[in-house]
Amino acid sequence: MEATKKQESLGEKYKKLLVRTKNLLIAPKQEWDSIHKEKSDINNILSDYVLPYLATLSLITFISYIASHQGYPFETALKKALSQFASFFFGLYISHFIILKIIPKFTLNTFSNNLKLLSFKISAYNSIILYLIVIITSLIPQIYFLQFIGIYTIYLVWLATKGMGEFESRDLRVVFTIIVSLLLMFVPYFISIIFIEIVGFY
Repeated sequence: MEATKKQESLGEKYKKLLVRTKNLLIAPKQEWDSIHKEKSDINNILSDYVLPYLATLSLITFISYIASHQGYPFETALKKALSQFASFFFGLYISHFIILKIIPKFTLNTFSNNLKLLSFKISAYNSIILYLIVIITSLIPQIYFLQFIGIYTIYLVWLATKGMGEFESRDLRVVFTIIVSLLLMFVPYFISIIFIEIVGFY
């Protein structure tokens, strides 16, 4: 009986994950309104949304690398998968920390008393599109051009800022959006370069 409940609970979690992802893609404005009103915490966002995606993209990266690089050792595929996980995981937290520090510098006031949670929501949910791109392009490398869709992150961040707080001017909101978008898109990339330099690939 307990196992059934756990299984149902897990199913509900993945259902919520898929619904949130779908809504961020097709109805992002309404979804960000819901996210801002939602009572959650950093651990729940991490376990229910971020880690399932990071685990999936790491596993798919591993399998895809083995399938397409049969002459390479198993260890190389494992390093590639770990590189993807580490770059997005640490990239998320570095971006979260920087966003947390700059929010007060760009806003007159925020609509949330919990800046840590607000910053993590902005970092985590706006990264989902980037996770999806890695998953899809790992499965089908021929459509690598989908990486350009990552620019959609800018639009998601812009929508997120609307319910974040009161900005002194529209220009400051634009600058904040650009900074956050660049952090989410490029911090993981630089971390992956550092990771590769440290562990090597061959």
